[in-house]
Amino acid sequence: MSHLRKEERLIIYLLGTFYLVGTIAHIGDATLPLMLLLTPYSILLTSVIGFFFDIREKNMPLLSWALVTFLVTLFLEIVGVATSLVFGAYTYGNTLGLKLLGVPLLIGINWTIIILGIADVVRQNFTNNALAALITASLTVLFDYVMEPVAIAFDYWNWTAGPIPLQNYIAWFVIAFLFSYLYFRNSLHSACKVPTIIVVIQFIFFLSLRIFAI
Repeated sequence: MSHLRKEERLIIYLLGTFYLVGTIAHIGDATLPLMLLLTPYSILLTSVIGFFFDIREKNMPLLSWALVTFLVTLFLEIVGVATSLVFGAYTYGNTLGLKLLGVPLLIGINWTIIILGIADVVRQNFTNNALAALITASLTVLFDYVMEPVAIAFDYWNWTAGPIPLQNYIAWFVIAFLFSYLYFRNSLHSACKVPTIIVVIQFIFFLSLRIFAI
């Protein structure tokens, strides 16, 4: 981790410890209700950390992209819940907190960080915008694939017809491709590696819960 800044290393230790404790507490029957109650606050805290450095550095191109991504994904979620035309037939539970028209406000923020965190890594290894967007979209779908059973088990959301529809993964692939392509096309970058750190920690968190808790 010698290539990481001191602040980035500190966030790895703090968030790593935070999510490790959360993973253990999700597995225990006695502590699970408290973890579900705290879920929206932990996502909010993680989101604030994810964008803190870009706000501090006044990285307006990146923040503008993030705002548009958040608003559009939130809109698509609202349309999806209301019509089942975007992701399939699903409803959100109460775990993710405050909702707008049936959709938790935090869902768009977290998806924005996931796309950003993955795109920041991909852009370091691929110069072709379309190829980079393709890889980012594929990794975003992988993240969703790992998370879905955990989200269902803990009442983040539920699919009306039962199984997770292929439509959901196709929709997220298209959405992630479009917004990551805009990211690459406009040569955007985050002020630090924190969004990528968050994606890695959350991926390990959901993978661990998928293996040990459901």
